[in-house]
Amino acid sequence: MNTQNAAHWVQRLTLQPHPEGGYYKEVFRSEQQISRTGGTAVKQACTSIYYLLEGEDFSGFHRLVSDELWYFHVGSPLYIHMIDVAGNYHRYELSALDTGELSVVIPGGSWFASEIPSKEGFSLVSCAVAPGFDFSEFEMAVKEDMTAAYPRFDDLFNRLCR
Repeated sequence: MNTQNAAHWVQRLTLQPHPEGGYYKEVFRSEQQISRTGGTAVKQACTSIYYLLEGEDFSGFHRLVSDELWYFHVGSPLYIHMIDVAGNYHRYELSALDTGELSVVIPGGSWFASEIPSKEGFSLVSCAVAPGFDFSEFEMAVKEDMTAAYPRFDDLFNRLCR
């Protein structure tokens, strides 16, 4: 098995291009439904995808209403850059290395992006969203708006906003 080749995983898992960069495939959408506290909309309790980035590709800054959990599987270390709801910056490394984490939680409402810092190889992860992912609760960042709100992170937005 060739674990060092992105094309192998894209084909094996039948991944498709993702709108925020990389490749993905939804692998789980809970039949169980819930509603948020104080809300009336019914949502799936949880959703999960495989997600793969390769080389210089990146997942552009975006945010979700729900919490998202990222799980590392195989490949190059992956950085997740996050700006939490209080405006604090955090960088997490997902990897099998001693310097990395095997999983990371991104709280709902946080802006985040991901990239392979070496710009080489690929990184295969899973992402689980609870309550479940819904495009109506997804927001892609606009570079100019992000720079105005968080000017000290201008270099990051120039690199990781689509």
